Amino acid sequence: MECRLRLVVFQEDEERWMARGLEHDLAAEAATAGDAVRALLNLVEAHTAFDIRHDHTPLEAFQAAPRKCWNLYTSGTPVSLPDLGVSQPKRWYITAALVERPLKELDFRYCYAGHNFRV
Repeated sequence: MECRLRLVVFQEDEERWMARGLEHDLAAEAATAGDAVRALLNLVEAHTAFDIRHDHTPLEAFQAAPRKCWNLYTSGTPVSLPDLGVSQPKRWYITAALVERPLKELDFRYCYAGHNFRV
């Protein structure tokens, strides 16, 4: 069984990149775009292994990201995982798009699970 996950990747500031899943609302950050995607995929693989061991559909506990995040993906520039130095994980078909840093109201730190809040 192969699952699909689209990722939005953007530079949060000079020192930090963010990667966020769309079909399943997960996020990770790191010093480079590739490292952020790699960190997110490590999280995906760990949750997938757990879910399979417990007879659950992979990542079923994570709902989809808000529509505004999907809109960023469709307006972004597609980038392949090998171009980011990342391998395609088992059981998953992953695609990614690089986007310009979103406006403050689209900032990923403020729009988790469809709810806006400040951290």
